[in-house]
Order: sequence, then C-alpha cells, then structure tokens
Amino acid sequence: MKTGRYSILDILDFQNLEQFVIPEIQRDYVWSKSDVNDLLDSIKDGFENEDVPYLGFIYAYNDKDYVYKYFLIDGQQRITTIFLLLVALYYKLMKDFPEHLIKNEKLKIDYKVRQATHDFLKDFVFFLNSNKGLTLNSKIINKQTWYHTNYQNDLTIINIINNFIEIYNWLTKLGDNNLNDFLKFIEDDIQLSYFDIDNGRQGEELYIYMNSRGRHLVENETLKAKFLSKLNSTEDKESWGKKWEIWQDFFWVNRFNNPDSDNGFNEFLRIVQIISMSTGKFSANQINQFITSNEIIDFQILPELNAIEKYFNAYKYLVENSKISEFYKNYESKNYFFRTDKRQIDYFRILPLITFVSLLTQYDEKNILRFNRLIYNISRKSNVGKDIRTQLIAVIKLFSEYAKEHKEIYDVCDLVSYSKSRTVLLDDEEIIKLNLFKNPPSKTNREKLELLFWEIEDHNIFNGEILFLLIEYYKEENNTLDYAGFTKSWQAFKVLFNKKDNYKNISKALIYYGNTWSQQTPYYYNNYNCHDWNWLIGDVKGKYLMQLLKDMHEKDFDYIKTIIESKIKHHFKKNNYQNLENIKQTTGFLNQFKILVAFDFYSDNKIWNFGSYIAEDNRYLWKDDAKLFQETRVFYNIDRYVRDGYNGRLLSFMKIILKNEKKLKDIINQIIE
Repeated sequence: MKTGRYSILDILDFQNLEQFVIPEIQRDYVWSKSDVNDLLDSIKDGFENEDVPYLGFIYAYNDKDYVYKYFLIDGQQRITTIFLLLVALYYKLMKDFPEHLIKNEKLKIDYKVRQATHDFLKDFVFFLNSNKGLTLNSKIINKQTWYHTNYQNDLTIINIINNFIEIYNWLTKLGDNNLNDFLKFIEDDIQLSYFDIDNGRQGEELYIYMNSRGRHLVENETLKAKFLSKLNSTEDKESWGKKWEIWQDFFWVNRFNNPDSDNGFNEFLRIVQIISMSTGKFSANQINQFITSNEIIDFQILPELNAIEKYFNAYKYLVENSKISEFYKNYESKNYFFRTDKRQIDYFRILPLITFVSLLTQYDEKNILRFNRLIYNISRKSNVGKDIRTQLIAVIKLFSEYAKEHKEIYDVCDLVSYSKSRTVLLDDEEIIKLNLFKNPPSKTNREKLELLFWEIEDHNIFNGEILFLLIEYYKEENNTLDYAGFTKSWQAFKVLFNKKDNYKNISKALIYYGNTWSQQTPYYYNNYNCHDWNWLIGDVKGKYLMQLLKDMHEKDFDYIKTIIESKIKHHFKKNNYQNLENIKQTTGFLNQFKILVAFDFYSDNKIWNFGSYIAEDNRYLWKDDAKLFQETRVFYNIDRYVRDGYNGRLLSFMKIILKNEKKLKDIINQIIE
C-alpha cells in the first residue's frame, strides 16, 4: 500500500491487504472507556455537523516473507477501536460481516501480541457474526465455550470486551434510524493517513500530497516518519514505533482541552530541541528565535531516539510526581508542564529540571524537589528576567554539567562549586543559603531551615529574595547565622505585614526612623510611594525597616503605637518643638510632613487612608486649605497621581484639626510632657 491518505474502507478493503498484524513486540490494547467515548463523540459531532474528523496516521511495513500482511508500528489503539466500532455496527444492523472485516476466515485485524489474544479476537468476532440479535453484556461473553478462564488476566482481551460493550451501548443510544447512515459516514468519509515505514521517499511524497490539499503534517508525525525511516532493522522499527506510540498515548491521556495529543507532543519535542540547542553551539538569538517565532522543529537538531526517550522518561517522572505537580499547581497553574503557550520564564523553570532528571541513574525525590525549589526561586529574581535569553541557556548548561558528574548521588548544595561566572544564577544570596543548608546553625537542622527560608521567599514582599534578612544575621567568615535574631525579625515582619490595614501605622513609625519612600513618576512634582516594600528591602533604606523589626521583636502589632508615640516624642524633643510658633517655622517637605503625621496620630488618623502615595505638588494653591506652616506647600495623599489636584489634599482633610489651635496646643503638650 502506498503512503497516502485513505478512507477507512479504502484501507481495510485494499486488494493486497490480507491483514493488519499487531506484532508481538507491540504493547496491549490499552484504551479505556473514556478514550473510546472521546473518539465516538468526535465522530458523532462530525456526522451531525458535516465536519469530517481526521484520525491521523497509522504506520506499518510489509514484510516480503509474509505476503499481503502489514505489520502495524503505530496506530494500533485507533485501528482496533475503529474495527470494533464497525463490528458493532454490522452486528446492530444484523448484517453479515463484509470482507473488509473478515475474509477467507481471517480477521482484517490480527493480534499476535499473544496467542491467547489472537484466539479470543477471532472467536469473539466469529461468534458475533453467527449470533446476531443477542443483547450483549460481558456475562454472556464470559459464558461462551470458547472463552477461557485465563482470558480474565489478559489486558487486551479485557479492554476489547469492555470497549465493545461500551460501543454497543453507545450505538443503542444513537438510535436505529441513523445507524446505516452512520456506518456509511465512517467507512466512506472518515480518513486516516497511511505511512509505509519502509519507503522514505514516500514520506516526502506524502508531505507534498498533504500540503497540496491544505493540510500540513503535524510535526511529530513528520519527525516520527523520519526517525523510523533511518532505522535499518525491522526489530528496531517495531521497538521504536511502539515507544513512540506510548509517548503519543501519554499526551493523548494528558491532552486536557486539546482535541488530540498533537499539541502536547509537539510541545514536548520543542522542549527537547531547546535543550539540545542550549547544550550545543547555538547562540541565544537563535534559541530565542526558535522559541518566540514558533518555528518548525528541526529534525537535524533533535538528538537520537534514545536521548529523546531519556527526556520523555524525565518529563513523565516530573509530571507524575505528586509533590512537583502540587508545587506548580500552588505556585503557577494546574498542569503547568503541559501548557502549550509557555513563556521563556516557564522554559527557564522546566527545562533545566528535565535536563537534570534525564541524566540521573537514580531518582531521589527529596533532592530532586530541592533542585526544583532552587530553580523556581531563581526564576523570580529580577536580574534573571532582565536577561532571560542568556540565563535560560546558562541554567540548562549548569544543570547538565552538574548532572553528568553526579548521576547517582546529588545535592543542590554542591552547586556552590559551580558558581564561578554564574553570578546571576548563583548570586551571593543563593550561595549563603546553600552553605547554610549544608552546615545549618546549631539550633536547627537542614529541613527546618529550608522550610523557614522557603516560607520567607514565598512572602509576596520578598518574592524569592531574602538577602534583606540574611545579611543582617549572617557572618561570612565562619558561615554562621544568628538564628535567634533571624527568626525574631522574621516573626516581627509577619506581625507587621499580616494585612494591608497595618501599612499606614508602619509608615507612620518608619517616617521617624528615616526616609523609606520610593520616588515615582511623574518627576515634575514630588511623588513618593510609601508602601513599596519590595523595593525597600532591596535598597539601602531598608536599614530603617530592620531597625523597626528589631524594636518589634516578640511584640504584637499594637506595640507599634507605643513605638510611634515614642518616636514622635523624641522627634519633638530633638527639634525643640516646644510650642505652636516653633512648629510653624518648620521648613522642608519631609520635616513638615512629620509634624502633620504627629498631629494626625493624636487626632483623626486620616493620613494614608486615601492611598499609599504622598506627593508635593505646588502647581495648585487652594485658598480654603488649612495654613499651618509659614513656608507653604501642598501635600497630597493619593492612590498614584495628583491628576487635577482636587482629591487627596492633606491640608484639606486635616482642616478641622489644623485650624483648631487649642487642640494643636493640647497635642503638643501631650507630646512634650
């Protein structure tokens, strides 16, 4: 049979086809009822909507020693299910089975996986052809004289019976009036593509043939044909054909909302090519072009089949590992590995792990999870995102280099010795953490320290970078950590940043430690984000937050009010604010603002109720606003921008207290007493 696209009837009724043989080397018929129902429903949709489904490829070869027999390499699950569907249809219609199902006492599909499977299928189909009209179920089949008890342990036989009964019941629901038309639709309209694995030239002809009819070959179909055509022995073709089908079935089972396995399988092959390019001599631009332009997978770049098998086994291990699946479900999305719309940062997280696991000879779940945690945390760092093209290659090479030297026994802490020239991936913070994991402080152990660091990394403010805390308590000269101080500061941090409602009191306290604000656009007026905590912990101004944390050691949140009160008193004493007249002489934006915060704290507590930004914009002067200072400024508390100047005016919403001099004097006396 020539390579090409055929209807079901054209394939089964081909004059030189006596049988499609499922050879011994092939696996069992493993399709479940859900797989069968998916196929039936897609055919039914096509039948009802005049949208003919295409069932993909089957691969086979014709052995000259077995004339007219074609040995299936791939497509066994689909062709068996179609065969059972046709048998069920002719049985329901009470028609004799035609020669494209049985010819010269031979079935068109012959299972040689085991002799028992061959015997059962033949007896079963002949029984159906001779006993039309029975209402079938598994009990009736099991009672037949030709049914042997050892069949109960044969996976293929079990699935043939279960799936045939499922098809039979499904057809009953379809209704007898439609069965003849449905049968004709299946035999005449539905198509498969046949590929003769012995003829590589025909593969090129098929490619031209498909393109001329507006259908491009799916990448994995083309690649499979090319790979199998390169193999010399029949045994190798059968063996690798079987493995390729296992891979396809894996992505069929995990296809989710896709109609078939192609998107998932193609994405896996794309991953393999990116890894191959990254460990080869390709530039970052070439790899980026391949990723971002969705270019066709290049057969010349892909590794040999045995290497693809290693990547598949690694991929399968990772997606089937419940802890890794749960990790990505919690941190990113369900079925994260199977996404077909991956960004470069997704490849950064997944590919080095696949590379690493593919090279291992032993799987140590705990240590693999540690590598996974490391790579995920690195992916959150801003320096990686800024240069993702280069760092993607670097991290794949790092994990490949390490795994080649540590295939059996491995520990993420060993990566410290691989940090040279990889300072973006393995920066000072990661080196400190790895060294501490290897030699944890005396008051803890590695597992507890890991959980502690991971908890901090996962806080939305830290977002993977905890150097702010580490650097305060770590002593590099002897690789020690003041564990008690570190944990107290972390507990204080959790108390302070437990909820956003706490932010305004945190800001009121911090203003008296030092300026912790981040200036933001636009720059034609002073605009500051006072709650940019992620920026603050990475800036030198973070030292003021650290001072606050230490003052909050082993305290509950209400203690911050005591701190604010103490800081205000100290500020007034330091600046000799003895009366209202002294205060009115205050100059400078920040100094004036500290006065406003003090008055607000002892009265209405309105500042930071209107947003996280404090701005000074003197383009607008408002006559009805309170005038406290001789040096006039217009203060705003806003959510982001001043805009038209109406909203968020501090001197407006503090008007009542600021115009009440008696109240202000009482507050001053309360502060300085």
